[in-house]
Amino acid sequence: MEAFKIKNGLSAKRYLGSTTTLSGSTIDLSLGSMFSTTLSSDPAYTFTNPPASGNAQAFSVEVTGGTTNFVNNSFATTLYTGNGTSQTITNGLDLANDGGLVWIKSRSAVSDHSLVDTARGVGARISTNSTSAQDTYSGYLSAFNSNGFDIGYSVGTNNNGDNYASWTFKKQTKFFDIVTYTGDGNDNRTVNHSLGSSPGMVIVKRTNSADSWLVLHRSASSSNLFLNLTSAAVSTLRIKSMDSTTFTLGTNAQVNGSGSTYVAYIFAHDTASDSLIKCGTFTPNGSGEASIDLGWEAQFVIWKRTDASQNWYMVDSQRDIGVLRPNTSDAEVTNFDFWNPTATGFDVLNLTASSPYIYMAIRASAATDSAITWPSSVKWPSGVAPTTPAPGTKDLFTFLTTDGGTTYYGKKAAEGLA
Repeated sequence: MEAFKIKNGLSAKRYLGSTTTLSGSTIDLSLGSMFSTTLSSDPAYTFTNPPASGNAQAFSVEVTGGTTNFVNNSFATTLYTGNGTSQTITNGLDLANDGGLVWIKSRSAVSDHSLVDTARGVGARISTNSTSAQDTYSGYLSAFNSNGFDIGYSVGTNNNGDNYASWTFKKQTKFFDIVTYTGDGNDNRTVNHSLGSSPGMVIVKRTNSADSWLVLHRSASSSNLFLNLTSAAVSTLRIKSMDSTTFTLGTNAQVNGSGSTYVAYIFAHDTASDSLIKCGTFTPNGSGEASIDLGWEAQFVIWKRTDASQNWYMVDSQRDIGVLRPNTSDAEVTNFDFWNPTATGFDVLNLTASSPYIYMAIRASAATDSAITWPSSVKWPSGVAPTTPAPGTKDLFTFLTTDGGTTYYGKKAAEGLA
């Protein structure tokens, strides 16, 4: 039993049985009567599988407050200046235990992109602007840490006085996954992933031999793009399709040559209100402008025109208007304003009018506390939903239904639980 203070000065005992830890915004009443969660988003809860009408069920939800957006636990843009020796980049992401991808590019000098991930190991670099096979040198990235990563010396990641941008993607369901595999040369080969949802974009690179980077995007699913090239999308599918558990390959050596080794980067498309990432399409108007509504502010976007030759663009809110291009080794372009983040997404500017583009966008961090949206079927005392617990504090919400879930009677039963 655990004692806690009831609002209005009363006290009671709570009998602890099996507690279901929530991983999303669905509270399945068939799983029990005690649920717990630590907020890392703005959840809009739904209650499912209540007992039949005439049978009562009481249940509790123990909520620990947090910030509205847990993208800080999943993605980070970090800017730094090279020192020519070694340094530690601290971004708060646990790569040592959770795994992920670090992508580094010099902003101030012509230099290859450097991508190192935990699946291939420390120092194993591939470059989006190059077809080259993987090369290994600890100077690119020398350690994956519990709060970031270490770099040694290389021109690509730590040249003295150069300015760099790094983007870190942590492995996480409904956000990002990494898969390595060996090709078998068979058509319709399926490769498993652990994204936990249907991907928005899959990128594949052959690592033991020179070859192009292949891209399949949900908004251009009948074609493939090349991350290292400016060319338009091609209708011959090497990456054929993708779903919530696998992606499917053809026989082309770029993605499935017998005995060759590959890495796949898998980005989610999540339409939930508390999502971190979305992949979609836009078409600029006659002035080359478009406003993309994501439902949240973007902090990082990659886009590519699909119907004709054009560079890939990569932008982030840390670098303001600066553009880097995954398909080139060029330094950052700052003489054009190509994008602006907005409260509900992002705007693009100075692009080719009336042409289709695909994009991948990551949510910005929010500074406000989390806010819960409870089902409209919940009746609260005085008709007002209670406040959400402050960051780090734990409150208990109790509910009762007797009519098969048509109506729930809710109350914040306790505040400041230990």
